[in-house]
Amino acid sequence: MNILLLMSGSIACAKTTGLISLWSKKGHTVKVVCTTSVFQFIGKATIEGLSGNAVISSIFEEDNMMEHIHLSRWADKVILAPATANIINKIAAGIADDMVTTTWVAALSLNKPMYIAPAMNSMMWVYPATQESILKLQSWKVKILLPQAGELACGEVGTGRLMEINDIDKIFTLKINKKDKHILITAGGTREYVDGVRYIGNLSTGKTGAEVADYFSAIGYHVTWLGAINAVQPHLPCSKVFYETFKDLADTLKQQLQNNHFDTIIHAAAISDFSVCTIKINNQDIIACRKTKLPTSDSMELKLKRNPKLVSQLLQWSKNLHIKVVAFKLTNTDDSTKRQKAVYKLLRQDGIDFVAHNDLSDICKKNHPFTLYISESESIKCNNTQNLCKQIDLLQQDTILTKDKGVKLL
Repeated sequence: MNILLLMSGSIACAKTTGLISLWSKKGHTVKVVCTTSVFQFIGKATIEGLSGNAVISSIFEEDNMMEHIHLSRWADKVILAPATANIINKIAAGIADDMVTTTWVAALSLNKPMYIAPAMNSMMWVYPATQESILKLQSWKVKILLPQAGELACGEVGTGRLMEINDIDKIFTLKINKKDKHILITAGGTREYVDGVRYIGNLSTGKTGAEVADYFSAIGYHVTWLGAINAVQPHLPCSKVFYETFKDLADTLKQQLQNNHFDTIIHAAAISDFSVCTIKINNQDIIACRKTKLPTSDSMELKLKRNPKLVSQLLQWSKNLHIKVVAFKLTNTDDSTKRQKAVYKLLRQDGIDFVAHNDLSDICKKNHPFTLYISESESIKCNNTQNLCKQIDLLQQDTILTKDKGVKLL
């Protein structure tokens, strides 16, 4: 495979040299185009030594005046890594004033796979222009290899680290045709209304579901996000469907699964176990109704009815009888035995292939770890949502069929 690596000036350039070495050892031909700022971080000799090819950094380089055209046609795949905020915003705006940007612009309309692996400080990543540029590029079918959370070069902790080299390689060289893969993701929490202004809810923000949707959108899957009306929404373009109550969610899930082919459902929504049945005020029974506002009183008694478990009906509703179901389990106990028991109970239900588990005590702003259970004897520790998504992505591959088969993941 002919790989064209475009590099912009970042401290992550040193990390990116690992890609050149890895791909060269695998037998791929790698050619590198750099901005001149790259040489403030690594030397030209290093790149040429690893790739075995000359590095081009100037539009007006002697004997290479048309290389931005020739290279864009030579490449089977193009990747911009590391991609700084500056270079991302330039190519999204159509600016072509150096060798990297001119080559990118020349290549985009050729309909070949193009990837961007951002690397920057977290404040630069969340800068509105950067986020808008990412959305624009993604809408042009560019695959965004999302930056990871962790310690940054400046010593701060946040999202902005270049994706790990092995992960970039897996996504970049994966032979699975992801453009034909469809994933349904549920997110956020249900509202069970008492009247027109009051409801019983939970603390779910839908942030995890949004991050999961963004991850799979970025690497080329068709994503349908089924989220609560107040949930955090995905940044990247995807099909969005909204719900409020348990009944809304149940009806929409059934409709989506019966009428569309999904390869996987990632069921991350926080669903109420109960709905309001009747209300007693001043010894008078009142049926819960969203069209009214109940009067203020000294006391109110609510009678709740148990909601059925939706996760056990997903396979039954699904048009695709081979759909993979990833269920989520949140526990709130220090007792590891109780945690395990809760996970295994869910894992044993018909139609459940994998369970993503975490405990309320594990969740904080800087750390949101999971354990992905493949079976009662096999699980994978995931230190954040992106790592969880990476493992789920590997489970989409045709070589991994069912949860009761032997699976060895990297």
